[in-house]
Amino acid sequence: MRITLALVLAVALAVAVVLARREGDGSSTASTGAVTLVGDSLNVGMEPYLAEELDGWQIDAHDEVGRATSAGVDELRALRGSLAPVVVVSLGTNDADGSDDEFRSLVDEALAIAGPDRCVVWATVVRDGEERAGFDRVLRDAGEAHSNLRLLEWASLVAGDASLLASDRVHGTPEGYARRAEETARAARACEDT
Repeated sequence: MRITLALVLAVALAVAVVLARREGDGSSTASTGAVTLVGDSLNVGMEPYLAEELDGWQIDAHDEVGRATSAGVDELRALRGSLAPVVVVSLGTNDADGSDDEFRSLVDEALAIAGPDRCVVWATVVRDGEERAGFDRVLRDAGEAHSNLRLLEWASLVAGDASLLASDRVHGTPEGYARRAEETARAARACEDT
């Protein structure tokens, strides 16, 4: 009986120590969630950094280099029933100039597919080192109309620190992708809190 009690106490103490260490180093499993990624090469570049930022989360990536918004919305439609509670979107970089009205329609469709019970995190758009102001206006308007849309202000991050962009002025540097992932994770966790 004493040996059993001593063994139970030893196991309980070991579990308590492990849990205390997890709380102390930030690796607690209490902040887990699930996210679906649908985007272009900017999401592809961010994926490994996001996995570090959202340690313990289930990440289901459906990103494709060169993807235009229409193809991304097709992917969202195909995934509709299996989308996670948080959907991270990076679309708009590969769309044609002057297609703001089409982009608006596609953003509305993407939000309808996700539905009001999912949180959508959508990155503002930068191409050739410049904010795509028309597209970002569409996203900001959508954010005002849909309480479940959170914007990842990639355009603001890049405007504040040009070293976040690679020499092609479209993709991120390693530091840029790390910062983008950090901000995406912050937005995703905020979704879970609401």
